[in-house]
Amino acid sequence: MIRLLAILIAAGLFATGAAWLADRQGEIDLVVGTYAIHTGTGVGLLLLFLVVVVLVIVLRLISTLLRAPGNVSGWMRARRTRRGYQALSHGLVAAVAGDAQAAHRFARRSERLLNNAPLSYLLTAQAAQLAGDEEKQQDAYRAMLTHSDTEFLGLRGLFLLAMRKGNEEDALEHAMRAHALRPKAVWALDALFNLRASRREWKKAEEILKKEQRAKLITAAVAQRRRAVLLAAAALDADKAGDDETAMKTALEAVGLAPTLIPAAALAARKLAYAGRSWKGQDIIEAAWTQAPHPELASAYGAIHPTDDTETRAQRLNTLVQLNPDHVESRILAAQQAIAQRHWFDARAALEPLTQPTPMMRACILMAEIAQAERGDVTAAQGWLARAAHSPRDAQWRCAHCAFVSESWAAICTNCGAFDSIAWVAAHMDNIEAIAHGPGHMPVQGPAPVQGPPAHGLVLEADVMVIDTPTTMPDLSSPDIVGDTGFAPRAPDDPGIDSGHSDSAEDEYVSDPYEAESVEETPEGPVRRRRP
Repeated sequence: MIRLLAILIAAGLFATGAAWLADRQGEIDLVVGTYAIHTGTGVGLLLLFLVVVVLVIVLRLISTLLRAPGNVSGWMRARRTRRGYQALSHGLVAAVAGDAQAAHRFARRSERLLNNAPLSYLLTAQAAQLAGDEEKQQDAYRAMLTHSDTEFLGLRGLFLLAMRKGNEEDALEHAMRAHALRPKAVWALDALFNLRASRREWKKAEEILKKEQRAKLITAAVAQRRRAVLLAAAALDADKAGDDETAMKTALEAVGLAPTLIPAAALAARKLAYAGRSWKGQDIIEAAWTQAPHPELASAYGAIHPTDDTETRAQRLNTLVQLNPDHVESRILAAQQAIAQRHWFDARAALEPLTQPTPMMRACILMAEIAQAERGDVTAAQGWLARAAHSPRDAQWRCAHCAFVSESWAAICTNCGAFDSIAWVAAHMDNIEAIAHGPGHMPVQGPAPVQGPPAHGLVLEADVMVIDTPTTMPDLSSPDIVGDTGFAPRAPDDPGIDSGHSDSAEDEYVSDPYEAESVEETPEGPVRRRRP
């Protein structure tokens, strides 16, 4: 509407001007050689206007002819570029779909049409990866480094390629360069953290952790947990190297950040006891035991006073048991101390919840020891050992990321390279923990796995005893077994323990049917009783 109004106004002005010129009186005489032109003023101005228009048209035609080669060349370049990006788009779609041949074909076409544009290198790398050509893939990523807009992407590709080959030196170099380009890039910081940790460079890993926290890439709670794990690993390394002072200082710092970090708490307690600060070591173990009981904590607690006699040691460890009396480890520890004092009834009472409905291996082994030591009942002992052989595994240091079982705690899983994924957990322990802890208990979850590219892990030594479940019944006639446990060979016709047995009152308590020495007939059926 506005344009139409403008055209009407312009036409009106033009008509007004033409009428004004027509009303002007005057003549124009033009003599060129033998030619003379005589006309009015209006006609002369109109002829002048037409001449100007013709000159403009001629000049535009000449300019168009002069620029024609360049315009044709630009049109062809635009067409070539359009086809190149179309091939690049089709190639990326083929690469995502896993069509290696199509991706390779479109990659070559895009390289030819786009004259090796940066994004064409990306498609070439993807096609090479699908084809399994690592050399060509590496060349494509290196070509991307020459362009500022694809340099960061090329570094990531080279990093992943180096990690696949297990070349940590090159991977570290690429990650450091990528971090220099983009300091807040998450993958670069995570890669540097994992690589530094896998190389036991705990201080440098801690520096990377501080950068992640300052950039707000991780929460304060996650940063605190990771720092505690790094400090615990550094303390174990210092202890292995014989640097007691550094080991104690670093372990105490780790415990301050994560009081339930078992290796740090146990190491700190041992070093404090060695330094004459037993009370401090006891406090650390007790604080950890209230939340996460563990055999290593009990071992460290008992080692604080190594000169105690059996009764004093049992009283001290039972004090620890009372801090978390219904936990599985507390019941095991209480049973061990009762056995050491030859309090068989107390030992059975502690172990009873762990033997039904799903028996624990260590509980069965301790029940066998009780049967043998109390009355020399070889048959009952053999039955409990048979049950132990078929019981689920007890708690172990297990990776929450790949389920790998480690002999000791480590900051990084030696199988998958996940950081802080090793936790003290047991397979098929839900029902046992529910019995031992009572209704409403929620088992402690292990740390969440950290996803990332695999890295070579490490193993940190710790005094942890892991009991493996035997797949077959051990040969109790072996001198080693008899010498260690005092068990005699089992009779060939021994049927083992009847798992359907249930206990009654204390005066009629029978841990299993073969501990009974008499059978009494009742209206409900035969009942085995222990002789007075």
